[in-house]
Parts: sequence; C-alpha cells; structure tokens
Amino acid sequence: MGRQKLLERIDGRSLIGRAVDAAAGWPTVIVASDAVAAELTASGAAERVRIVRNTEPERGMNRSLALADAAIAPDEPIAVVLGDLPDCDAAAIARVLAAYGDDVDVVVPQAGERFGHPVVFGPAARRAIAALPDGDGLNRIRDAAGMRRRVVAVDDPRAFEDIDTEAELAARIARG
Repeated sequence: MGRQKLLERIDGRSLIGRAVDAAAGWPTVIVASDAVAAELTASGAAERVRIVRNTEPERGMNRSLALADAAIAPDEPIAVVLGDLPDCDAAAIARVLAAYGDDVDVVVPQAGERFGHPVVFGPAARRAIAALPDGDGLNRIRDAAGMRRRVVAVDDPRAFEDIDTEAELAARIARG
C-alpha cells in the first residue's frame, strides 16, 4: 500500500488496534515496526501487550514470527493472529484455541477450501520456525509432513479477509 497499513482505520479504529482488542483475553506479544509501536503506545494498548520491535519488516512475515517465537517460552503453544484481518475477533481466536491440545501440533481454521488465521503452533511445530527463510511461508510449517494438524471448520470466511490493497481497504470501510 506504500504506507503502514496497520495504522489504517476502519470504523475509527486502527487495524492493529482491532487485532489487539481481539486478542485482549490472552497474553499477547505484538511484533511491530516503530510506527506501529508508537500507535500502540499513543492509544494505551501498549500497556496490555508485550511489544517486540521488528527493525527489518522487509524480511517478511517469517521474520516477525521468529521474533515472536523467541519472545515466548518454547514449551508453550503460540497463536499467530495477523494485524491486517479486521474481522478476526475474540470469538474466532477462541474457537481455534479451543481446538488445540497435546495431541496436535498445528490448528488452523478453514472455510471452504481456504485456510486462514489464527493458526496455533504447538511446541513441535515451533521448532521449525527458526529454519524458515525470509518471506512469507507459515504454510510450510502448517502443511509439513509429520505435523499433526487439526482443522477447525469456519462458516464465515470474513475473518480471513486481509487488507493488502487500497481497493480491499475501501471495500471493507464501505461494508461498515
């Protein structure tokens, strides 16, 4: 988009603010650029989350995941919630978290043929995070052979709809 999209507002709330509110019921680590960290501080949200600075966002989502992974005890599962999903709410997060157990390595929601977020990575899946190359490839872990995966059926795929373009932002703002 040519600018920090997580600062864009829908219904008066920034995308990152919406994500923080959705995850408010759980301990939350936000991997953030300086601009996003400043927004979280200005809004008061920084008091409710742990912020880890990503000084190299150009390295892609895998870099952010590695930073979050390093900030959380290795024996804990982590749920990856993206900041650019304005309709991923607390109920969507809770539904995926509830499907996690010691008998599974990855939990992923699915609507139709499409996988979405949040994705939960258990300790076994987390061990593969450090080996991910730069870029966006969480699906490499999600879909890896040998990972015990649980799929959570979701009826409404809107929680998966991310904002990557001006047109997507405008359409979401128009929808209200």
